[in-house]
Amino acid sequence: MNGASGRRDDAVRDERDLVRTLRTAAVQMEHRDLADGVARRRRSRRTRRRVRVALAAAAVVAVVAGTAAIVSRPDGHRRAEPATITLPGWDGIRSAEELWPRAVVRVPAYDSEGWRTQVATSMSATEVLLLAKAGKERRLEVYDAARGTIRILGSIPEPQNLRYVAVGTRYIAWYTGPLSGGPVDFWIMPRAGGAARRVGQVAADVDSFGIPDDTLVWSVRGGGGVYRMPVTGGTPQRLPGTDGLRLTSWPWAAGTGSPLVQNRIVNLETGESTEVSLPDGVRTMQCHPEWCAGARGQRGIVQRVDGSEPKTLPQELQPRGLLGDRYAIFGVLDEPMKRGVPLSIVYDFETGVMAKLGERPFAAGDGAVGNGYSTSPSTTPFWWTGSRVQDAKEYIVLNLAAVPR
Repeated sequence: MNGASGRRDDAVRDERDLVRTLRTAAVQMEHRDLADGVARRRRSRRTRRRVRVALAAAAVVAVVAGTAAIVSRPDGHRRAEPATITLPGWDGIRSAEELWPRAVVRVPAYDSEGWRTQVATSMSATEVLLLAKAGKERRLEVYDAARGTIRILGSIPEPQNLRYVAVGTRYIAWYTGPLSGGPVDFWIMPRAGGAARRVGQVAADVDSFGIPDDTLVWSVRGGGGVYRMPVTGGTPQRLPGTDGLRLTSWPWAAGTGSPLVQNRIVNLETGESTEVSLPDGVRTMQCHPEWCAGARGQRGIVQRVDGSEPKTLPQELQPRGLLGDRYAIFGVLDEPMKRGVPLSIVYDFETGVMAKLGERPFAAGDGAVGNGYSTSPSTTPFWWTGSRVQDAKEYIVLNLAAVPR
């Protein structure tokens, strides 16, 4: 009897807590933009409290507009209806340079020898890996933001059909081969620079790869599994239980219900698998270990992997993919000739903060955002001015490895 009474008291307290939370949300929406309010509420919660409040929410009749209501789905499961994030206007969103000044660097589009550079990925909080080319030659270089200089790492042998680059703790790796169908050749170079070495050829249609420690890992297009091979070469080994998985960023892989929708997240080191709670009508969904971004109908959405904390984004923002380990990037839809419109928006899942990347020039079509040469979620989104990247004199790079935590 005492146990039942205690549970009733807990439920009453949880219901009161929820009502107070909703009232607080209403006040926050009146005095600050919704993204900041969501971030503050999220930081104040603990996981257990969030679960208990979700259970108590069924007893609440009135729900303040803009917060998440709990509804029953036809399959009997309970899911929060998404809150709607509103834009404060483009002038109300801070730029990446304002939010994270140490993480935004300007990288020359040409090195001191006149080689054309292209942003590949991040090597550290102060280093950006570059792919440089002159005629048919290719080499790897690194831009040192602390010194403002470019250093040559080494030449890329047989650069024809160079596809993607990955950075590990000891090596930089890349592979060459056709866009699809295979086979591909894997190569490595010491992270500090030096001679490149061919690891071996793999008769596979590689779609994603990485280099943790002294091992190459990759997944095969079409859900053909995940494989590994030491940098010393040898016979590739298929990791057990990886049918239907695509490597995202080691040790994480994703299962797909369709080519555009990820339905589970797997840790390949521990074997832990987590189902993604997909909302009805989802068209696309990509997930980090904790967070997902995608589209439902014509609107972008973000949520946790378990479906909690869902939010619907303004119709001006369209999902373009994931960045780093906790970000997503969204394209911007607005009037073609309107000034002040950002090229893209970066969304920080953990804080709810949005950051503008660049600004649309007056001439329609000028300026764009690139992601680099990594198959993992990019850590170096960059942008430039001008109608073609070939005309750029410099790149403005957001190095997510340098964003304060």
